[in-house]
Amino acid sequence: MAAALGIGLAALSAAASSTAHATIKSGADKFGVLVWAGLVEAALALPFLLWLGLPERQLWIWLLVGMALHAAYYGALIWSYSVSDYSSAYPIARGVIPIITSIFGVVWLGDHLSLAAFTSILAICAGVLLLSSTGGLSRKAIGIAALCGVINAAFTLVDSQAMRLAAQPAQFLASYYVLDGLTMPLVSLAARHRTTPLFAQRATRRAGAFTGIMGVLAFMPALIAARFIPVGAVSAIRATSVLMSLFIGGRLLQETMGARKVVGSCAIVAGAIALIVTTTKA
Repeated sequence: MAAALGIGLAALSAAASSTAHATIKSGADKFGVLVWAGLVEAALALPFLLWLGLPERQLWIWLLVGMALHAAYYGALIWSYSVSDYSSAYPIARGVIPIITSIFGVVWLGDHLSLAAFTSILAICAGVLLLSSTGGLSRKAIGIAALCGVINAAFTLVDSQAMRLAAQPAQFLASYYVLDGLTMPLVSLAARHRTTPLFAQRATRRAGAFTGIMGVLAFMPALIAARFIPVGAVSAIRATSVLMSLFIGGRLLQETMGARKVVGSCAIVAGAIALIVTTTKA
C-alpha cells in the first residue's frame, strides 16, 4: 500500500513537472517567470508556516543547503532553455537524475534497490543517452542540460533526507516552500535584475503564477513519495514526464520531433514502467 501511494505521488509529480517546465520555456522573460513563480510559492506556503510553526532545528541546515542548490539549479535551467529546445533539453536533464539518486540513495540514504529495479533505472538512462545523441543539440547544450540534472539530483537527495528526518513533515514542507519561493526574488535582487518590467507584463505574471502552482505540485508529491519508496525510484517515475514533454514541445512550442526523441523517450518510459512493477512487488 505504501509503495503504491509513493508511485502515485511520483506520477502526479511527473505530470506537473513537465507542465511547469514547458511554461518556463515558453515565457519570453524566463527570469521573470521564475521570480513570479517563487513569489506565488512563498505566498501559498506562508499561511501554513504561520499556522504549523517552524520545523525542528536539525532540519535548518538541510533547508539552507537545499536553498543554495535550488538557486544554482534555477540559473542553470534558464541557461539551458535559452540555448536548447524544451523537448530536447528537458528529457536529458530529467533522465540523468535517476541513476545519480539511485546510487547515492543506496550509499547515503540507506535505500534498498533490487537488481530488477536497478536494471530498470539503467534502461531509463539508456534512453537518455539516445536522446542526448540527437543532431539538434550541441555539446554545450547537452552539457548544460546534464548539469541541470546533476544539480536537481543533488537537491533531491538533500531534500529527501530532510523529509525523512522530519518529525512533522508538514512543518518542513511549509518552511521548504517559503524559502524556495524566496530564492529567485533574492537572486534577482543580488543580480540587480530589472524587476519593473516583470511586474508590468501580464503574460509574465500569469506564466509565473501558473508555474508557481505547478512547481508546488511538481516537487511536494515527490518529497512525500520519498518517505515510502527509494528516492531513485521516485526520480525514475518522474522521468516519465518526458513523454508529455514531447507532446508539449511538438504541439504547443512548435519544436521539431525526431525519431530518436521518440525512441529515447519510449525507452525511458518503458524502464519506468518496469520499475513501477518491481517496486510494487517488493
